Amino acid sequence: MSNREITPPAPSDSLADFARENGFFLLFQKVIGAAIRRSRDRLLANRLRTRGLRIGKHPKLEGLAHMHIGENFSAGNGLWLHAVTSFAGHRYEPSLSIGPNCNVSDQVHIACTLSITIAEGMLCGSRVIISDHAHGIYSGPRQSPPTQRPVERPLSSQRTVTIGRNVWIGDGCAIIAGAHIGDGSIIGANSVVTGPIPPNTIATGIPARPLRQWDETTGQWLRIER
Repeated sequence: MSNREITPPAPSDSLADFARENGFFLLFQKVIGAAIRRSRDRLLANRLRTRGLRIGKHPKLEGLAHMHIGENFSAGNGLWLHAVTSFAGHRYEPSLSIGPNCNVSDQVHIACTLSITIAEGMLCGSRVIISDHAHGIYSGPRQSPPTQRPVERPLSSQRTVTIGRNVWIGDGCAIIAGAHIGDGSIIGANSVVTGPIPPNTIATGIPARPLRQWDETTGQWLRIER
């Protein structure tokens, strides 16, 4: 035998191979499902006056009239976008804005009663929640009592959420009311952001705290000395 290295053939993603592996019923389901999703995405893009919208399976979108989504937005399965206009007898005027070229993974929930602004180029991992409100009011003169069921409490809507350009949010994060993440920052997996994160910063933890910051001189992420 020759000592020449043999490179195995790359796996094929053709429909014929899929049918051999899984059968024609699943092939039919795959093809029809993809066609339906493409048609749905075109209709949603027209409604939102955007282009290049691509969303996975089982999305839930509510309050489209209060949303602005930039071009080339893509999402995995289970996306939930909700501009909440009414809840428990209370009315809200939400504004949900997502800039162009943003990508989110599976099971991402973005919901607002006041204002969530996401700039262009955000990358978001799976199982992330971005919300500017909570069930109940826990500061000020008229607070929600513990005797009231949470589902009956008004939604708080006093603080906004902003996410800057080219932000990367890791899996399992919660970005909640009062969070303001600067351009170019990275939020580590399973972190909770409750306040300001400076630009060009890596932050992790509950609540998230800055750990490293980009240094233009050295071209490195340098540890923040405490």
